[in-house]
Amino acid sequence: MDPLTVAFHGLPKNADAAARSMLRLLLPLLGNRWRAAESPDSDVLILEAETLAEMRRSKSAREETLYIVFADENTPPTDAFATIQRPLNSARLVELLHMAQAELEKRSGLFGNTTVVTPGDSSSGQPPERSIRTSMRIAVRWTLQDMRRAVTFQHLDQAKILSAIPGVGFTTRLRSNALADLIRANKPVDLIELSEAEKNALRERRSFEPFSKLEWIYWLTGSGGVIHPELKVSRKYQLRKYPDFAVLPHYHSDVRMASLLKAEPMTVGELAQHAGVRLETACNFVNACSALGFLGRPKALVAQEQAAARARGKADDHTAEDSGGLIAPLRRFSLFRRFGRRDGEA
Repeated sequence: MDPLTVAFHGLPKNADAAARSMLRLLLPLLGNRWRAAESPDSDVLILEAETLAEMRRSKSAREETLYIVFADENTPPTDAFATIQRPLNSARLVELLHMAQAELEKRSGLFGNTTVVTPGDSSSGQPPERSIRTSMRIAVRWTLQDMRRAVTFQHLDQAKILSAIPGVGFTTRLRSNALADLIRANKPVDLIELSEAEKNALRERRSFEPFSKLEWIYWLTGSGGVIHPELKVSRKYQLRKYPDFAVLPHYHSDVRMASLLKAEPMTVGELAQHAGVRLETACNFVNACSALGFLGRPKALVAQEQAAARARGKADDHTAEDSGGLIAPLRRFSLFRRFGRRDGEA
């Protein structure tokens, strides 16, 4: 089956650029099932409700396209598939793309990827709960960004991976390196929302770890070398706080990069060169440090860059500080087996 396409349509220029940046970051995590498109002939089109109404009046809307409109309410208009609120939330966007994929696959005579499974032991008497079948990386990202739901990650053979409770943390019987391997492999999992009874029982039986540890592991192993949208590869960054490697799982190269970034500000490329690691590895480390609040920019450096930008602006009003393609995905990093020394690194 051909890849499914998704596009934004009719948004203001700045809003459109921000939305497409988010989409470029999310789609690689969904596997090879989706790609971004420019045409309103996409399988999924995200747009204003007024724009959809105008398309209906002009008869340019397509029956086979699923339309997602911006709205404050969760109930979509009769001529739309779903709604999404502002500001854009990547967890909600992923949820909608999974719903859309299920609907489109059903229309094509294939089995949709939204299913119903039984969480936990079937002898518990708990009724089946709705579950989303998704990739491991999306499940982790969704959990970290949507702190309203208690969830369990489950292999397709119903073996438990981890559980997470908002305001409490996550719990797993896996070692950090095994959890990292699962995020890296990015195989399908069932993400199951827990009932109140299951959540309370879990809190009584298990010990929990902070979400910061899960987020750290995710960005070191699951970001695929794609830099955070709010970061720029042309800027110099420095650690304002050294990661607690006694608590956070790490590779030997992470210690080297932390020492280099604590000593002086560097761009991602300079960090990779000085640490002797791949560019993707440096991007993953910078992402992880940024996510946990370890990354900063010296005030003197920021002031210097601002002065240089003003000087360039006087010389050429059309000179931009950074190009729009800086968050384009970099080449994928090679697989490695465990937390420790990376292949080929000293």
